[in-house]
Amino acid sequence: MLEIPPKHSTFAARNNIVHFLERLRPFMKLFLPLLFILYWGGITLFAHTHVVNGVMIVHSHPFKANHQHSQAEAETILILDHYTTSAIPSLEPVVQCFCVLLSVLAIPRAIRLCLLQTEDGIRLRAPPCRVF
Repeated sequence: MLEIPPKHSTFAARNNIVHFLERLRPFMKLFLPLLFILYWGGITLFAHTHVVNGVMIVHSHPFKANHQHSQAEAETILILDHYTTSAIPSLEPVVQCFCVLLSVLAIPRAIRLCLLQTEDGIRLRAPPCRVF
């Protein structure tokens, strides 16, 4: 026989998730900008060229002076340099990750900004006198 769990267990599980996300937020606030800065620095600051079989390859990574790439590495760089996708479904995981990050960073903040309405009817502000 299938037993339905009580409602408070669902609330407790949701409360644990919210607590976990609240503890994760400070780390994500630091980690995501740091990840972007490292990525941007890696593709911007270390650009250099190689000539392999008469083909000029421009790419970026931290490197030592006068380093060389093997033939297989050069082919991999060329393939990745010209890799494009035309299928929209390939962006699906990226969109899902973006939605998860948005929910972690933005939605709990918006929920916290909601103000509770008092039931006694006392307000500190008068209603507007005109509606445009």
